[in-house]
Amino acid sequence: MPYKSKLDIIEINGLIFSDALDGDFAPVRNGDKYIREMDSNGKFQTFENPDNSGTFTLKITKSRNGDRLLKVLRNLFETGEEFILNRNDKNKGGAKEIYTGCVVMNDGSSTRGANGVLGRREWTVSYEDYEVNEGVN
Repeated sequence: MPYKSKLDIIEINGLIFSDALDGDFAPVRNGDKYIREMDSNGKFQTFENPDNSGTFTLKITKSRNGDRLLKVLRNLFETGEEFILNRNDKNKGGAKEIYTGCVVMNDGSSTRGANGVLGRREWTVSYEDYEVNEGVN
């Protein structure tokens, strides 16, 4: 079954958006969960990295809900306000995700199609921490 953006629900500061994403987004953690270092005896020691921060890109569709989400992201970018983003991907095998300490890092690049029509916009968001519940849907 192909991905359907209608089934990918985003919530920011209590505002809910569906059918606003152009494809899935994939968070990228800034560092590995664990760090391995060799001690003076030549044995590896494993340490948990407390840094759970990272970034993701929101690709926004040109639609009514996409336009609403763009306005919210624009306001968050202009104010520098931190927010929590909840994502509930109701596609088969989708996850529930919570990203805290989010900040919009740029105001999005836009693309134009061959016909000159403005297409999707991409916004980079940085987060401090996240929680993922895999495959709940």
